[in-house]
Amino acid sequence: MNVYVLVGDPVTLIDSGIPGQASLDQLQAGLAKNGLTLSDLRQIIVTHMHEDHCGGVEDIQRHVDIPIYVHEQAQRQLTLGRTVHEQTESFFDSFIARCGAADIFQRRQPYRPKEWRNVRYVRDGDTIAAGGEELNVLYVPGHSQSDICLWNERTGDAFVGDYLLEHISANAFIVPPDQDQKEREKPLIQLRESLRKTYDLAFRTIYPGHGSVYHGHRRVIDKRFAEHKERCERIYEHLRENPHSVYELSHALFPFLQGRSIFLGLSEIQGHLDLLEEQARAAVQMVGKVAHYRAI
Repeated sequence: MNVYVLVGDPVTLIDSGIPGQASLDQLQAGLAKNGLTLSDLRQIIVTHMHEDHCGGVEDIQRHVDIPIYVHEQAQRQLTLGRTVHEQTESFFDSFIARCGAADIFQRRQPYRPKEWRNVRYVRDGDTIAAGGEELNVLYVPGHSQSDICLWNERTGDAFVGDYLLEHISANAFIVPPDQDQKEREKPLIQLRESLRKTYDLAFRTIYPGHGSVYHGHRRVIDKRFAEHKERCERIYEHLRENPHSVYELSHALFPFLQGRSIFLGLSEIQGHLDLLEEQARAAVQMVGKVAHYRAI
């Protein structure tokens, strides 16, 4: 995975990498190549709350007491950590059962508290001074509920985290609803809205969370929309034959997934079923605790 250092006032780290000494050592080696140390950092901006992007924050803050910028959606996780974790685990137990995979797969995650200091929450439309430039904060949920893109309108540089990778489509992960919501978000639909939101912006150089720097974000967005359409058609063909559960569809399309990776397939299929429902091409019927989808 990639982290980026913006050299200038204030020196800014975008994302922190994974937790652990090995990752911290790698970061320090990269800084040293540019004549910097951890003590030169003045702030960290987190593109989203996935462990490979924010897991190193505490390790860094043990050395330097600097502010952390993150989208305001992360506030509940950071302030009510154990409560949110338990609610999340309960939701996923229900989701997996609804998919028809309760006897196939268990997704239990240990609780890992995040003890960040000096957290500053941002929202869509904010600007952050970083590396001698102004970065516009664009809220782009879908891959997670905390995703932000950082766009330098003057240079066209865009730090996109995982929502706009060049060669792979980041999973639009199913997540539980917030405490004031009755229904969960539909992340693939959210992701598509985020892609539309940035399509016409003057992005020039794209700095992704994984893979190489690239140009041509509209080409990548067009490819993602084509992939979504193709996958919807494959799922629809299965539904035309017979009703299927989410797990049955996932196993048909991704038979190679094993262990914890099964959840990726469930999330991917559910996202496309949400899209087919929105298009009035699929409907769901509960059979006991399991959702069965059919073509309409």
